[in-house]
This record gives sequence, C-alpha cells and structure tokens, in this order.
Amino acid sequence: IVQAVPCARLLLKNSKDNSYEVENLRAMEKKIGFLDGQIEVQTASNNYLKEYAKVDIALDTYPYPGGGTTCEALYMGVPVISLYGTRHGSRFGYSILQNIGLGELAVTCIEEYIQTAVALAMDRELLLFLHQHLRSMMQKSPLMDAKNYVAEVEACYAEIWEKYLRG
Repeated sequence: IVQAVPCARLLLKNSKDNSYEVENLRAMEKKIGFLDGQIEVQTASNNYLKEYAKVDIALDTYPYPGGGTTCEALYMGVPVISLYGTRHGSRFGYSILQNIGLGELAVTCIEEYIQTAVALAMDRELLLFLHQHLRSMMQKSPLMDAKNYVAEVEACYAEIWEKYLRG
C-alpha cells in the first residue's frame, strides 16, 4: 500500500510507552526495505482521538481486528479497511462496516485489502466525503441505536423467560 500510493506513510501506534518495542519496530522496517519517513512509530498518548485528524485511512489488523478501535476511527471520521475471515473473532470490522453502510471496505483476501486501500487513498474526493460524514453515518446506524438495541435485548429476555424459566 505504501509503495503504491505516492507520498504515503504508515503510522504504527503502540498501545504502551515502550522505547524498546519502538526501536525494534524501526529496525524491522529498515530490514523490510522501507525508506526513511515511510513508517512512523508512535507510543501511547492521552490525546489519541485528536490524532485521528492526521490519518486518512485506518488499516484494521488481521486476524484480530479492532472493535473499539475501529469504532473510534470511524467516529473520528477515518474510514477503515478491514480484512475478515470465517471465524467470529476476525469479523468485527466486517460487521461494523456493514452496519454503517460501508461493507465494501471489508474484504476477504489480502489482494482485495491492498486494492481497496490504494483505491480509497487515490480517491481524494471520496476520502474528503467520508472524513466529513462518517460520524453522522455512524450515529444514524444500528451501531448507535441504543434504544432499539435495548428493546431487542429485552424482547429476547422476555422470550427466554416465557419459554424456559416461567413454565
């Protein structure tokens, strides 16, 4: 993805402030052949939500995608590309993206993952639209419809009570 998109940079954010791990990542990037400045490694910070303003696209991890992290990126206006498999644990990104109407950003193979990320990175108009509208798309989606969600859970509990516990 970094090679295919002119001026692209990859930001890797560590969940803790560990200089050894940061140095290890920097050594690995040079071994792989990345040029200086193509990968930025940062440690944990308290203002990480504001830092999403510097990000064009978030790349979900595989086989264990983000759940809360994916939602945070989307809520902060950053589209997410997600690779998913057949196991429950690999499908969080797929489910989240489907529920906000961006299922096409969830893909089933690494080739599609790369193609989708590169295509989105090159479509500046679509990126701008998503940055401006993702939060409202999310707010209007089933992901943030707490009232309906609670009603459905209550209905399930009532059904369980009637079928299995009352009788």
